[in-house]
Amino acid sequence: MKRRIVCLLFFSMAMLTTLSAQKQDCPINGQIQRLWRHPTSDYLMKTWWFFGYEHTTDEGITADVEALKEAGFGGVVYYDQQHAADASAQGAEDAFSPEWWHHLRFAASEARRCGLTFELNISNGYCAGGRWIDAEHAMQRVAAAELILEKGENGQWMKTGDLTIQGRDRYIKDIALIAMPCHDDAKKRHITATYNAQGKGRNGAMQGPLAAKSDEFSGYGFTPLPDIGTLQVSDDSIVWHDVVKLQPMYRSQGGYFIRTNAFPATEGRFWRINYTGETRLKEWHVGSEALLDRWEERAALQSDFAEEDATPSYGEEEIIAPNTCVVCLKPSEAQTSDPLSILPDDSECRKWRILRLAAVITGAKSKHGRQNLIGYECDKLSEEAANLHWNSYIQVILDSLPSGSVAGITMDSHEGGSQNWTPRMLEEFQLHQGYDLTPYLPVLAGYIVESKEKTEQVLYDYRQTIAALIQEKYFGTFQRLATRQGLTFTAQAIGNALCITGDAISVKQVVDKPQGEFWTYQQQGAYDVKDCSSAAHLYGKPIASTEAMTDCEYNDTPQHLHRVANIAFSMGAQEFVVCATPHIPQVQISQPYKAGREYAINRSNPLWREMKPVWQQAARSMVMLRQGKPAPDVLIFLGDDVPIKTIANRLPEGIDHLDWDVCTGDALKNRLKANNGQITTPDGVTYGALIIADKAHVSSNTQQLIDSLRAEGVTVLRSGENIIRPLQLTNGGSSVVHTHRRTTKDEIYYLANVEDTVTHVNFLLQAHPKKNQVWYNMTGRRHSVKPQADGTFSLSLQPCESVFIIHQ
Repeated sequence: MKRRIVCLLFFSMAMLTTLSAQKQDCPINGQIQRLWRHPTSDYLMKTWWFFGYEHTTDEGITADVEALKEAGFGGVVYYDQQHAADASAQGAEDAFSPEWWHHLRFAASEARRCGLTFELNISNGYCAGGRWIDAEHAMQRVAAAELILEKGENGQWMKTGDLTIQGRDRYIKDIALIAMPCHDDAKKRHITATYNAQGKGRNGAMQGPLAAKSDEFSGYGFTPLPDIGTLQVSDDSIVWHDVVKLQPMYRSQGGYFIRTNAFPATEGRFWRINYTGETRLKEWHVGSEALLDRWEERAALQSDFAEEDATPSYGEEEIIAPNTCVVCLKPSEAQTSDPLSILPDDSECRKWRILRLAAVITGAKSKHGRQNLIGYECDKLSEEAANLHWNSYIQVILDSLPSGSVAGITMDSHEGGSQNWTPRMLEEFQLHQGYDLTPYLPVLAGYIVESKEKTEQVLYDYRQTIAALIQEKYFGTFQRLATRQGLTFTAQAIGNALCITGDAISVKQVVDKPQGEFWTYQQQGAYDVKDCSSAAHLYGKPIASTEAMTDCEYNDTPQHLHRVANIAFSMGAQEFVVCATPHIPQVQISQPYKAGREYAINRSNPLWREMKPVWQQAARSMVMLRQGKPAPDVLIFLGDDVPIKTIANRLPEGIDHLDWDVCTGDALKNRLKANNGQITTPDGVTYGALIIADKAHVSSNTQQLIDSLRAEGVTVLRSGENIIRPLQLTNGGSSVVHTHRRTTKDEIYYLANVEDTVTHVNFLLQAHPKKNQVWYNMTGRRHSVKPQADGTFSLSLQPCESVFIIHQ
């Protein structure tokens, strides 16, 4: 019987390297079967090759690359990342020293000799910074100070407060000096406190599947903390009344640990915190100003998921009318010293609030690199800063290595904290939002201007501008520079930590290869991979990469690695880059090597040879998962607001056994259309329904797009309960993960057992094929299976085994 034809997406080796491949239809013929049995280097594992923990040796470099080649790896990423208490004490050479240059060149030449691709991490340490980044090009935020000017009966102005702003490295660039008529009374309307942050921040908690649907936030490493206590008020210090509960603040990368809680205007002589736990506030005060609740998050000083607004409804006299403000942009030192100079001459107002806004640097620095190059992280909203970083580090290396030595640039996740200012912010806001931010600048200090609704809208637009600049000026600039050099750019844009205000899905559209990450301890999987593969599907990226098996330890077995690999593949990963393989200076080593922490995927691991089948099975999976097009069942809309990524407890019900992608408002606006009752991308990826995630923020513009899709026949739902599944697991479903791809003629299903025992699976295919081919990744064998009398197919999977089911 003639072999059935599968049309697939095929890339030549050379063009895969540069991601400039043209799509072609190629049958699953002998060539593809041989490729699946014996994958070429394009489909082999890569690894981040960590240097800098101690001294480097030529002999160790040769032993490293030869061991990786023999094990079945296809490439390395040179990455100066170390976790020594004092690397210099252990003999690690300085970056850019003659010894460092020698070893870098030798590493590149040895990788080429052994047939491994050689890529560079974009920075010394991570993520993108160094000693060349001065304060002007570092990450910046808005700082505020204020005072009250009140005219006495004698006509003299009295001053209360101080406009002094402190900045690291004495960098203080004034943004504006603003005079606002002051409404003041004895009532208090907010508490602002500096917190002792604890635990793991929500955005830093990598998300994975929940055991059961919950209203509570969850995540790897996240432990819910109790409320700190309650702000109380009293007239006599005997009887106390509750005003507002104070929730805990979690620790986050580069965190800004000040929070404001707003409450209805309240009078009282005495104020206190009634603590209910052991955690105490560092300092706190109550104020009379009407401020937006938790405005620090809304102004992107912090990066946390948007919650419902708890700002009370204030009276008209309590909020700021923009036409009553006097805004002096970039005031002189004389005006800052004498704010009376900006007051209008003809005003009858006798009491003014003077607000000074200035840019200061956040202080975020690169980390875990060689100490002599550690410096400030570059401004993530500035093309000039991105160019400065590239030219000071990557370009220097590229100019010093032989032509063709470097195949690509890779970029780790951003973990330097939030940023909400850049020198061109006013111009960029005007460009992106179409109106002038100047009259609304007080919102960046929490004030309510014009109305609560208008203030929320301005800050929403402000966050959207930040997200757009991260995409265009940061990742977009690095991509343009890499393309100019003929290099592939792989980036964890923005990265799972999402400690800066951005869109973790749509931002990936500007990079060659978007990358997610999963850690070996995450035996249920990580949704950062799902965010990455969704972006690849939505924006026409041929490969969804992932930082793989991070922090693998010496007690992790090959079975552990098989399991997490299976789950990552089922979530759409198509390339694995292991984190990490440390450089081992010694050729012969008698015990497992530790580079400050365990990175166990290396030649000193006693299980090194036993791991080879893991890499072989992964390579076969990568071959087939790059064929055809993804064929997810449904698309889940996460929302419009930023920061945003997939959050487990906000996913809709009924998606457990569906193959799904996620999107944000950008894809609905720019990439998705209705076609015969389905949603489709310009590249031909289709979705059978759109499901709105729980608590998704839907803007009015996005709602119109959703309504338009519904009017054109697209099914729009709030859960996946009644979706007809192309692949229905009638037995063994809790033990099996899957994903689905499609060629012009055939359906390809990836099925993987995630259990340590044999799993017997029965499944029904909606297409009711008369026969399936089963391709076994572990052994490389293939055979055909026919349905049973009830139309189901039966299959037994070995512990942590994966297969492909192929039918027309």
